[in-house]
Amino acid sequence: MDSIQGHKNANRWVMSPLGESTQMPLPSQTWTFSKNIVDYESDNFGVYELLNESEVLYIGQGEVKKRLMAHFPDGSDPIVGATKYRVEYTGGKEKAEQRERAELDSYLKQNGKYPRFNQRRG
Repeated sequence: MDSIQGHKNANRWVMSPLGESTQMPLPSQTWTFSKNIVDYESDNFGVYELLNESEVLYIGQGEVKKRLMAHFPDGSDPIVGATKYRVEYTGGKEKAEQRERAELDSYLKQNGKYPRFNQRRG
C-alpha cells in the first residue's frame, strides 16, 4: 500500500545553465489511483497526470481532489484504465492552468500527440 504521508509538494524551479528559471516536470512519485488514497488529497489547485502501467492517459488541472474524484468510473469525467496518478500543487488556478499547458506542450513535443484522454482546447 502507498505511503500517503508527505507527498504534497511545492512548485519546483531550477536554474538553467544560462541563468533562466525553468519549471521541472511533475514529480516522479506516483500514487495508486483509488478513492481511499485520493481522499487524502486537498482541493487546492494543482496539475496532475493519470497513468496506467505504461503511459500517461490524461494531464489535467484544477482543484485536485475534486478533479481526481471526477475521473473514477462512477464520476462525471471518467478516465478508463487509470491505475496511478501524480500531482503538483501550484497554489492558484492561473498557475495550475500554466503548468497544465506546459505539461501538455512537453508531452506533445516528446510523443508527437497528446495523451489519449486529452482534447486540446484553445
